[in-house]
Amino acid sequence: MLRQVRIENLVLARELLLEFDPGLNLITGETGAGKSLIVGAVALALGGRGEAAMVRQGEDRAVIEALFDVAERPDLQQRLTRAGYEIKGNEILVRREVGADGRSRGFLNGASVTIALLKDLLAGLVEMHGQHEPQTLFQPELHRAILDRFGRHEELLAEVRRESKAIREIDQRLTELADRAAQRRARIELVTFRLAEFDAVRPLPGEEQKLRAERERLRHAEALGEALRAAFELLYEGEGAALDRIHAAARRLRPQGSVDPLYTDLADRLDDVRSQIDDVAADIRSQLDEAAADPARLEQLEERLVALERLRRRFDGASLEDIVGEAESMRRELGELIGQGDSAELLARERESRVAAYAAAAGRLTAARSEAAERLAASTGRLMRELMMPNAKLEVEFQPGTVEELAGSPAGAEGVEQVEFLLAANPGEPARPLRKVASGGELSRVMLALDLSLERGLPRRTLLFDEVDQGIGGEAADVLAEFLAKVGRRHQVICITHLPSIAARAERHVSVTKKLKAGRTHVVVKVLDDEDDRVEEVARMLGGTMVTDTARRHAEAMIRAAREGA
Repeated sequence: MLRQVRIENLVLARELLLEFDPGLNLITGETGAGKSLIVGAVALALGGRGEAAMVRQGEDRAVIEALFDVAERPDLQQRLTRAGYEIKGNEILVRREVGADGRSRGFLNGASVTIALLKDLLAGLVEMHGQHEPQTLFQPELHRAILDRFGRHEELLAEVRRESKAIREIDQRLTELADRAAQRRARIELVTFRLAEFDAVRPLPGEEQKLRAERERLRHAEALGEALRAAFELLYEGEGAALDRIHAAARRLRPQGSVDPLYTDLADRLDDVRSQIDDVAADIRSQLDEAAADPARLEQLEERLVALERLRRRFDGASLEDIVGEAESMRRELGELIGQGDSAELLARERESRVAAYAAAAGRLTAARSEAAERLAASTGRLMRELMMPNAKLEVEFQPGTVEELAGSPAGAEGVEQVEFLLAANPGEPARPLRKVASGGELSRVMLALDLSLERGLPRRTLLFDEVDQGIGGEAADVLAEFLAKVGRRHQVICITHLPSIAARAERHVSVTKKLKAGRTHVVVKVLDDEDDRVEEVARMLGGTMVTDTARRHAEAMIRAAREGA
């Protein structure tokens, strides 16, 4: 609800302060008195376009401050809180400054705000009709929600949203599974490749050291053979071999054992040495066979060692023992990876089931919307006829989407169709979107008809009419006045009017005049709290410049009748 507007240096307004009440607030005054200036000020406060020409001549800026009570708009409070703006006492103070250079600044509860954000945050708080673009009801993106509130589709919507959310969650899980499956496939490929490299070599623990030792022996086979043969000759086969000499020494000493047992012991020890030399000679003979040059074997060793070295490099220089252990770990991992099944197939089947449930719920919602659209069109049409639009028809257009496209998207949470209100204002003319209907008066009356049809389907807000009585008089004016009063019981209505039958019903009446002070024109507003002032203003509207006693009596009767009929 708009509680107060302060205007400073806006066009002809030097300084104005207007306070509004709940219910029906009426603004009257002669043509050109500056009534629409008030509408323009509210539009600026809500984020309307500001221009340098709006600033009063000789001033550096125009200032508009609007104080709103949002106690009954928890949706708007949540929107402001999410945007980081603190709300105190259920009130928000909007300040708009327009400089003489055309630059604009906005403030919300004292905090700076961009004009675009200001407009978005306050959308739906005031519904403006007249010369200014309507802000809420004629936005097509809101029509579906309006229709659902009218049809009381809360439970059907909750079911559609629940199924849509479940599908989105399944789609997210499927995406995660697909990502993990891709990662698993990549890991399987890598592990398989690494194991193939390992299996191509199949190293054994300690193999490299043994191969290097064998290679060294083969590389020096000729020298080793010569040394072994020489040693064998000296120890065993050659003339004067050590084995023969030791044997001869033992034979010389043993007979002397009869003289002294020491010689027997010496002979035994020489026999032991001879036995050891015999064993060494046998080993030398064996080594002679192995020390033979073998180029083919040496080549095999070189190739094997190169393969082992290449494998070590592939495994970041790890030892063969570590590589063997890593290969065993990779085999276990590969088995686990291959054995891992995901639930993608199960989820896909669950999604099919959920999509079917979503389609059924969305179908029920579509049917309910169609039925509600017929009732809304009939109710609004009847009310528009009462508002002297006898040929006007409201149509509710459905723009269907497909379940396949919408089931898993956030847009699908509201059903499978877009909704837009269309108006056929005259016979033979096609129905057009409400936002494209040209007549401001027609738009305002359609607004009233919709508001009364929807009853509690719309949130409480301020309705500001500038041209609602355009082209209306006589009995139609009385009907319009009654409609405004009815809407005022649910919403705050601020209406600029030239019709006395409407002015007579005001719960708060403000008159606007122009005064000349010090050679400058000023717009002046006056709250008509006094009964005589109200009678005088309504009489002026009835009789024109010359207010007669007859006009005053007529005005008194109109105000009394409006009060008694309320």
